[in-house]
Amino acid sequence: MTTALLTALLIVGFVWLSRGSGRRLGLIGAVGLLVAFAALPFVDLIGARSDQGLAPTALALSPLYPLLLIAPLLGLLAFVVSLRGSEQTSGLLLTLAGTLGLGVAFAFQNGPDRFLSLRPVPGVLETAFPLGLAAALWLLMRVNAPDRRARPLNLALTLLTPLALAVFLYSPLGAQLFPNDPASNIVRLRGYYRVGQAVTARQSALIVSDWALDVQSYLQADVRKRAQDWKTTLAKLSAPAAGTERAKQRKDYYDLQDELNLQRRAPGDTAALPARIAAPAEMPPGFAPGPAASDAGVRRVIARSQEYGFQSWVLFSTLALGGGLIALYRRRLLVAADPVRERRGELSSAVTLALVTAVIAAGFHSTGFNFRDLWVNWPWIADFFRRATPPDAAFLSDVMGAMLITVNIALIGTVVAAVFALPLSLLAARNLTFRSFLTRTLYLLTRTFFNVDRGVDTLILALILVAGLGLGPFAGALAMAVHSVADLGKLYSEAIENADPGPIEALESVGAPGTSVVRWGLLPQVLPLFLSYTLYRFEINFRVSIVLGFVGAGGIGFLVNETMRGGQYPKAMTALIVIVLVVNLLDFISAAVRRRLV
Repeated sequence: MTTALLTALLIVGFVWLSRGSGRRLGLIGAVGLLVAFAALPFVDLIGARSDQGLAPTALALSPLYPLLLIAPLLGLLAFVVSLRGSEQTSGLLLTLAGTLGLGVAFAFQNGPDRFLSLRPVPGVLETAFPLGLAAALWLLMRVNAPDRRARPLNLALTLLTPLALAVFLYSPLGAQLFPNDPASNIVRLRGYYRVGQAVTARQSALIVSDWALDVQSYLQADVRKRAQDWKTTLAKLSAPAAGTERAKQRKDYYDLQDELNLQRRAPGDTAALPARIAAPAEMPPGFAPGPAASDAGVRRVIARSQEYGFQSWVLFSTLALGGGLIALYRRRLLVAADPVRERRGELSSAVTLALVTAVIAAGFHSTGFNFRDLWVNWPWIADFFRRATPPDAAFLSDVMGAMLITVNIALIGTVVAAVFALPLSLLAARNLTFRSFLTRTLYLLTRTFFNVDRGVDTLILALILVAGLGLGPFAGALAMAVHSVADLGKLYSEAIENADPGPIEALESVGAPGTSVVRWGLLPQVLPLFLSYTLYRFEINFRVSIVLGFVGAGGIGFLVNETMRGGQYPKAMTALIVIVLVVNLLDFISAAVRRRLV
């Protein structure tokens, strides 16, 4: 929560100092609040078993926490008012939405851990997917800006393709491929979106009876054990340690701190849990419902177990608040000549940036990006460098031999790719293939090949080729060439499409054959760019070829992998130093060649 709040404050401060549009910033927050409310996991729900955990959206929790509805509705109102209202009115509504959003977030974090059961809402994702596809196709059509003759066809595809997808998802075949399985926690399309509802009297009785059994069997003992673990961990941290042991101690410390925070208990607290409870609301915070209640569908909201949707909520609320205040109290440096057009641009950019921010937040969550983990494991990293120095100079001859193989893998892969990419790029250039049905078909096929080939990473190709051809640099060079054909072909074709059509039209007007047109009218314009792209691709391929060695494709990557696995850190450090030096050397050589020839 702190990270999201600080990030938003930095953005607000930048917009304030640069005299940017406060309304645009606030609208980003308002739209983002709606996205976080409806689509992003908010907090964790837990059951008796680990596989019974869920992370619902704020919308799914709103029947039990109705205050969660206020800020998104105010954000929606601010967005609607911004279509025609003044900047001051929008600023006031955005300020209210941001203030209430932050207030609700803080109140929710310190509020009760309520019990609920989940009810599937049919048709949500089955409808959302076709609508998302329709929006993507519509944007694609707008970006490509086709001529008027192609617009009816593109419009038909934009409407009929999502409609066909919706019909398929709602059909019996769609129901068979995507079954409704509310009891499963595996991601399902049909019935996956669920909304919380209050527990029944029977479920409440199960919660109460489970608590009495759990306290007697293990919960109280677990509290005492956690308190003892806390003392033990503190004692270990105060003693000298290094490397893996210190990293493990730090991890144990923060894990215990997180568990105690969820249960709202002070570190080392051994206060007795209540032996019996009369109602579910009396259960202490942070504890899961018992087995019988969990099997009956009961889950507990852990208000302090924040998901990235909660972090996004705080971020967007702060942006709405800051943007609203800027719109209210500070005039912009530039005033648009066309206010209506400016307002439309602000709304469009706000929606786009809010969606992009939500996607980035999901990316941070899925990758587990966390600076605390870096701090926790820093002792191991420091210990690695201590054990890897000084480098093993006697290993240098082996490293240089492997480095030469790596350079050759990148060189041969790039050369072979350039040879095949050059003729294919002529077929993938729109300005050379628009005249006949045959050439347009070849253009479509070539572009499709480029897209498919670029979608398969070099590492995956290397794994396949190593399995088929065996270990060694040949598999790595071939994988490099196959993948680079598509990258170079796409760059070459775009250079051809941007070439000056004057020389080409002049040669065609005097009846020059196609080969002469390409040779004298096109290649002199694009060859310098071809060379620049090829050299740049060689630099990329060299870096990639280092990684290919880790899957058995030869080169210095294979050597680094073997030395690291064997704990020969000084030898690995020698290889790493050589890699850094050669990367910089190739960069300088490539830049010098480009300056001389391009």
